[in-house]
Amino acid sequence: MDIFDEGNAVPQVVYEDTSLVAVIKPARMHSVPGVGQGDLCTWAFERYPELRNAGAGADGRTRSPGEGGILHRLDYETSGIVLFARNAGAFASILAQQEKGGFLKEYSALSGVSPDFRPEGSDPENGFPSGIDEEAWTDARDRRDAATLAALLDSGAQENPRVVSSVFRSFGPRGSRVACIGNTGRTKKVYRSEIRGSLASASGLGLRVGLSRGFRHQIRAHLAWIGLPISGDALYGGAPDGRLRLHALSLMFSHPATGEAMILSAEGRG
Repeated sequence: MDIFDEGNAVPQVVYEDTSLVAVIKPARMHSVPGVGQGDLCTWAFERYPELRNAGAGADGRTRSPGEGGILHRLDYETSGIVLFARNAGAFASILAQQEKGGFLKEYSALSGVSPDFRPEGSDPENGFPSGIDEEAWTDARDRRDAATLAALLDSGAQENPRVVSSVFRSFGPRGSRVACIGNTGRTKKVYRSEIRGSLASASGLGLRVGLSRGFRHQIRAHLAWIGLPISGDALYGGAPDGRLRLHALSLMFSHPATGEAMILSAEGRG
């Protein structure tokens, strides 16, 4: 299955039980109501009415009005798996796991190599992943050598994960983008994107990226920051493409009712 297939124009349910529903959101669909026509929440609420109130607290109010039991969001242009809670207990359990860093997400991205792009507002302007020699990274990036960059990312990564980390601030007109700010000496929350695999091809650099806490546009901004903007991401310097080449592959967490370790993906339960 091509995870970037344009043919999947409607959401697809890939897992459900008495506590949870997992849905694949297509690209170019909003996750929540209020920002445009057609959103994943509305689609899901029509099929599972109990999701509408699953995020309600004791006072009957949801975390965000209209969002019900949705547990995380994807950008409008990003496709992939999204999890909903079917009841308040499941909602509270997953939120607690998120706060403790126990709700893990993995994404697939197709990136180009861009030594010229500098994400506006970021400081420093460019960077490199942890555990990699800066000179070797910069040299390969400047030569647009995807094969060497992939080798640098993969070499020793199992023992020493390649991480891009920063704090963020909103940037641009109406905060349309985010800027990566170096975390040295900062007191704000640090967000980490862990590069878990890479493969160079004629199409670009295929990457698997994991995170436990997510910020708006996090992976998009982090990859652009190190010189690997995602294809189709005009906002962060990506080469023109038919769509943003970013897909949420899988979720890992403990089941809210049983405590069982769960892995959910586009194929359902792993």
